[in-house]
Amino acid sequence: MADNDKLKMKFKLHQLEFELEGNQEVVKEQFENFKSFITDDLLPKVNVETLQTPEQVEERPIKQLQQPATNTIDLNEIPTLQDVKLRDLAKNETDWLLVYIYNAAEGGTKEFTRADILQLYRDSNRYTDNKRKSLSQYIKNIVKSEYIKSKNDTHFIMLEKGRDKALDIFQGNSKSKSSTSNANKTKTGKTKTSSNANQGKKGGSNQAFKLDRNLNLRPDGKESLSDFANKYAIDSAPKKILVIVYYLKEILKKETVDPNHIYTAFEKLNLRVPKSLYQLISDAKNKSGWLDFETMNDIGLSIQGRNAIRLDLPKDKSE
Repeated sequence: MADNDKLKMKFKLHQLEFELEGNQEVVKEQFENFKSFITDDLLPKVNVETLQTPEQVEERPIKQLQQPATNTIDLNEIPTLQDVKLRDLAKNETDWLLVYIYNAAEGGTKEFTRADILQLYRDSNRYTDNKRKSLSQYIKNIVKSEYIKSKNDTHFIMLEKGRDKALDIFQGNSKSKSSTSNANKTKTGKTKTSSNANQGKKGGSNQAFKLDRNLNLRPDGKESLSDFANKYAIDSAPKKILVIVYYLKEILKKETVDPNHIYTAFEKLNLRVPKSLYQLISDAKNKSGWLDFETMNDIGLSIQGRNAIRLDLPKDKSE
């Protein structure tokens, strides 16, 4: 057989190497048979990844690096709880709860509990009994919104939707309605009514309030408001307001207290209703530190207020 009638072929498939040598026609026929076997019979039955050119291999990470990150923030740039408060980033209690959850869950990487959230309320000086009692309902609401998910009766995890919402808050992009603005609208409306009442020359600002005729201040089996108030030295309007709020919250166990309840209590105690009752309620919160509330539709007690009832206001028994 002449040398020019011979053919030698070598080819490689992944780690396998093949070599054919012999008559040109035989080698070509064997190669075609082998190629058909590889493409038609072998490849469909095994998990063989299509080989890529060097250019394709190098292109992929470059494209990934060029993709912009969406809604991310440097962990070092996350505002502290104090910064969230000072910059008014959290617009309402739901926003605040997501801020607390983000911190408790360390950016959504760990589980958290209700106790973790309450501790953050304390760390940010926003803890009140009202918030503690309302926390279960707030948690239920954000579970429904798919911001978090319960693992069991006590532990929760933060979902991606909740994390994105928290990052929006940190970046000043919260679209939540501000509870403060709603409170200001309510207060403005009351003040306007008071002003109109003053123009009528009679009644003064008290016409801005309504008697709650369903408020029982002499309940069966419980101490009456009158008997309770007589135990304390209430020689100023803020002290009277504190005693009334304490009675309503702790004796009557009312979930929410508003200015109409306080106004009704003044009437039942036969006390002169102050002309600027709204301002005095604010003073009991901001100046005396006895009350704690986000809006006047949900007035609560602070720790200072409880201490005042327990230590500062009781009358001397020797009197």
